[in-house]
Amino acid sequence: MRAATFDRCLSENPTSRRSVAIVVIACVAVIFDGFDMQALAFTLPKLTEEWQISSVEAGMLASYTFVGLFAGAILLGAAGDRWGRKRMLALGIVIFAVFSGTAGFAQSYEQFAALRVCAALGMGGVLPTAITMVTDYSPAARRGRITALCGGCFTFGFVVAAVASRLIVPDYGWRPMFTASYLALFIAVLVALVVPETPQYLAARGRFEEAAATARRVFPAMRGPLETVEPARFFAADDGTRPAPTAGFRALWGQQYRATTVLVSVLYLCVQFAVYAMSFWMVTLLVKHGLSLASSYGYAIEQALAATLGGFAIGWFLDRMDRRTVLAVAFAVGGVSLILFGFTTSVVALYVLNALAGALVIGGQNTVHSLVMDAYGVEARGTGLGWALGIGRLGGLLGPLVGGFLLELNLAFPLYFVIFAVPAVLASATTLALRAQHLRATRMESSANGAVPAGV
Repeated sequence: MRAATFDRCLSENPTSRRSVAIVVIACVAVIFDGFDMQALAFTLPKLTEEWQISSVEAGMLASYTFVGLFAGAILLGAAGDRWGRKRMLALGIVIFAVFSGTAGFAQSYEQFAALRVCAALGMGGVLPTAITMVTDYSPAARRGRITALCGGCFTFGFVVAAVASRLIVPDYGWRPMFTASYLALFIAVLVALVVPETPQYLAARGRFEEAAATARRVFPAMRGPLETVEPARFFAADDGTRPAPTAGFRALWGQQYRATTVLVSVLYLCVQFAVYAMSFWMVTLLVKHGLSLASSYGYAIEQALAATLGGFAIGWFLDRMDRRTVLAVAFAVGGVSLILFGFTTSVVALYVLNALAGALVIGGQNTVHSLVMDAYGVEARGTGLGWALGIGRLGGLLGPLVGGFLLELNLAFPLYFVIFAVPAVLASATTLALRAQHLRATRMESSANGAVPAGV
């Protein structure tokens, strides 16, 4: 009979109320994060009008944001592996809530840009720490769906921002969209008071008694096994190895993770270029094409809703099929839908293609994090995801910036969407390369163990 371990108990026992509460709190934090992220895109027409800024200057606002997101994702993601997921999640929320809320009182373009960069430092850290936390509390068999849920909450924040913008911005201006971010401070308080540090993190730091105490509180079904197994053995892997100590950035480029890190970096760069070029400029492009501001918000709301629902659907498939193949197909079909969106003149076709692009490209982004969670061990998950999201933010930086320069050129309407679709197709190719690399690694491991791989 195999000895009880944390991972085995997590997979074999039902979900507890406390773990559900933890996931809900993390997801609400991510909704606020997505709201803050997209509030700029939906208020941009009013900002441009009030301060008389050019399309390039508007694109630079997004690029400044992504500079902060890049730094926040890498620094707070790695800090989560070193000092704890809970602390960094609370810190990230406080930073973006305070600075984004204060941006609602900015009196100039320069003030707003500076506050936006500071807010983005916190925004960039919330998603990797939240996903790492919920992954630690999720069994492997349901990890794709749980990751999709957390990532989907980010794009649901887009929906909330789009609906709020439609109700608020035309009559009350852009400022309330940012001051609303102060509400996120209540979530930071909940994280501090309700959410415990994850048992895996505590065990990886050698704090086995604390890890056992947390497991007992969060998962009552683990109390019995912990009475018969010492904590150090309970938190060992199935092969008996102890949790690895916290890894740093150097580990991502060691022999074990180097190939994965390179491919993941390219994947996130391409995906987030496509996502943020599309979502940031959608309203502005449609207004320029002749639609009213209210109608343009309708397309933005549909796209964000489709992204959220599409992410959940993709997450369901990820737990039942080869994850890399599913995402490769999603990105490819989403890219083609984006191209066709630029050329169609049918209103019905526009809505269908807009929904497909949102569901498959942005929804695919919501679930791609599960590949990172599978690729890195517990000791490097936060660092690996933080690195991936940080590199992805460079793509997010380039998307709005390139879009701003393209708007200055007054290109034909379809060309914008052709350009935005190219990185989505490249993301599909990179995901297939990740699949090939994974298959090679699996075969090598099986050969080393003297077994024949049964497939993935």
